Order: sequence, then structure tokens, then C-alpha cells
Amino acid sequence: MGSRAGGVPVDATVNRRDGERRDVLIPATIQYPDGDSVPCIVRDMSPTGAMLSVSRRHRLPLTFTLAVPGHDRSYPVRRVWQRADAAAIVLDLPGGDT
Repeated sequence: MGSRAGGVPVDATVNRRDGERRDVLIPATIQYPDGDSVPCIVRDMSPTGAMLSVSRRHRLPLTFTLAVPGHDRSYPVRRVWQRADAAAIVLDLPGGDT
């Protein structure tokens, strides 16, 4: 077992994200490939990915763009999983750059 998340032991093999996670609360926008968009909240971040809160009624596509206010660009991302109001994403940069 690894560290504890909210008092519950976390198995290190379940946390596959590279680097340490940081808790954040950043409003952002999911931009679908067809041009539609929905609001979300970035809940935690690591150097290679993030956890999003998004309404469960929005099924995310495998790839999309994440726009963050105050950033000069949007980020191409890939959905790793989505359950209820949470979704895990990884940056989908050419050549694996992060």
C-alpha cells in the first residue's frame, strides 16, 4: 500500500500518473472536436495529466482540447477514464512532450 487519500490507503499500482499530483481548483473548458464545449474544473494536476470534474451527462470523447483561462494556448488531451462526475486525462502532445 502507498500513501493515504482522504484517510483511505491507496495502492501505488493504482496511481499510474508520472510525477506528484497537486490539488487545484481551476475552471476550464472542454472543447469537443465538433466545436461544442462544456465547462469543467481541474481538480488535481501532475506533470503529465489531470483529474477533471465534469457533469456526468457529458460523455467525453477519447481526445479533445482543454482551454484554461489565462493560458495563451489550449492543450490537446486524451481521456484515460471517466466515472460519474470525474475524468482522468493525459496531455496528448506530439512526440510525448509534456
